[in-house]
Amino acid sequence: MATRWRPLLAGLAALVAGTGLARAETVTASATTIISGQRDPRDGTVRTVVPFLELVSLRASEIKNPMFDDTQIVVSGWGEVVAGDPRDGKSALGDVDVAYLQGSTWHRRATLRVGRQFVFPGTAANVQFDGLAPTLRVGAGFGLSGFVGVPVTPRFGYSRGQFTTGARAFWSRSYESEVGVSILEILGAGRHMSRRDAGVDARYRLLDSLALSGLARWSLPEARLAEADGAINWRPCRYVDVTGDYRRTAPDLFLPRYSIFAVFAQETRDEFGGFLALRPWPRRLDLQGDFHEVHDASGWGWNTGGKATLHLGSGGRTRLGVESRRLRIPGGGYLMGRVFGWQTITTKIRVVADFDVYDLDQRLNGQDRSFFGSGSLVYDVAPAWRAVLTGMDNVTPYATHQIEGLLKIVYEGGRVVKEVTP
Repeated sequence: MATRWRPLLAGLAALVAGTGLARAETVTASATTIISGQRDPRDGTVRTVVPFLELVSLRASEIKNPMFDDTQIVVSGWGEVVAGDPRDGKSALGDVDVAYLQGSTWHRRATLRVGRQFVFPGTAANVQFDGLAPTLRVGAGFGLSGFVGVPVTPRFGYSRGQFTTGARAFWSRSYESEVGVSILEILGAGRHMSRRDAGVDARYRLLDSLALSGLARWSLPEARLAEADGAINWRPCRYVDVTGDYRRTAPDLFLPRYSIFAVFAQETRDEFGGFLALRPWPRRLDLQGDFHEVHDASGWGWNTGGKATLHLGSGGRTRLGVESRRLRIPGGGYLMGRVFGWQTITTKIRVVADFDVYDLDQRLNGQDRSFFGSGSLVYDVAPAWRAVLTGMDNVTPYATHQIEGLLKIVYEGGRVVKEVTP
């Protein structure tokens, strides 16, 4: 379990020591423990599996050192121990999602991040890699950013490549208004090109009530559009939100060009429509609805849904809601209905219930309906500690009847410290 991420943490520790970090003013941490039990039908036999999952994150900021004006360290990862009869025979798993050191200098105009990280803006679009990511703000809102490193292969995913790099030039007026142009390249097995994309992205607030956002990504080797989406949001008053959007994707262009699966992926998928949110009775009633047309190689379809949530009692101690969705596309679809509720018993105890049913347009494994129900007891043990006990029961085309139990313990704390020595 440790071999995949031990070199990364060792390298990060060396960087921390090399920069002479001496003191962190603020340290925040969170930990979530999840214990679940379930029956796993396999090979004609029902087996019992009990996974123990631990999610941990740590952030140390305002670290004093001679090299940077502002320094922080972020680490996040997970580990799992499986009791019973695990499906793949592995009783212990784990991975590091994020582990980086970030420092800023020159009045925060120059920033360098080193380690395992994600890059979000532009054509990078959530690329996870081990490497370097510098950012330079040159003034008047203009700036340059880039990254270089090795793509991370998720624990349960396929290889993302052997090398990745990219760059982005941007102009930013504020957090809500920024425009950028970028390029991304990923090399796969044998240094064969996996992806090379160029694109433009923007989010811009024209008025207090009107905002635009969009992204266009162009595949340079294939000379066609890999992704495009745009949205306009209008909020004429605090009780109404209206959004119109359009999205096109080419799923085959997100796969390595040498992958056989790229041949079978559909070439384009288009969705366009809108979303409406209303609060006719502020703090008491929330209404949401959406409708989208869907088009791909198989033809036209549509996807629509609505949701209503009612808040009752002082401070919304009771919440009741209903939701429905209809998906109709060539080859299948479903009608979904859902009811849910939330009841605050005391300041520390809450009860949550959820039930939904799906009616399938076409039978799957001889069934055309599935049910799912869950109930949770939430207890705030202490200011930074929370325990959640959940029971779930479902009937689906994949399992005639399945009962699961889950215990989740969450810690979210932060403290100011005066001396942290790495």
